[in-house]
Amino acid sequence: MTRHLLNHIRPALPSDAAGISELLHGIGWFKAYEDRSVAQNTEAIQSLLICAHAEPERSLLLVAEDAQQRLNGYCAIHWLPVAVLQGWEGYVSELFIAERARGLGLGQQLLDAATEAARARDCLRIWLVNNRERPSYARGFYSQQGWSEQAEMARFVLPLRTLDNS
Repeated sequence: MTRHLLNHIRPALPSDAAGISELLHGIGWFKAYEDRSVAQNTEAIQSLLICAHAEPERSLLLVAEDAQQRLNGYCAIHWLPVAVLQGWEGYVSELFIAERARGLGLGQQLLDAATEAARARDCLRIWLVNNRERPSYARGFYSQQGWSEQAEMARFVLPLRTLDNS
């Protein structure tokens, strides 16, 4: 049996807040996780999970959990109406794998679960944004999963308040 089969993909629960916070802190890319206490990070994540759990028509948050109940992966998918397509699309806003679990197929499993959820909701497409500086982009992870880069588009962002994260 391969190691990736020992992980179970399931919807995130409010009780997963500490595990998700630990996973994101361990990645080391996000200033908010360095500048706040573990309790503050966990509380912020728990608040998000409670909202997402109460409104499943807006988002689906998934985790990859191993046999020891450690969270090794996290994925957030959001459902968006698109009038020009006359339908819905899914947007993967976050996909993170713990360092200890990289290379085990968890990213692919989480993307597959996100894609299946989008199909179940009759979405016309699913999309994501990947930072070109990240190792996943450099090694072509998403293109290897069958996703194609949309070169003709540009991403514009208007900050509405100061963010603590990068």
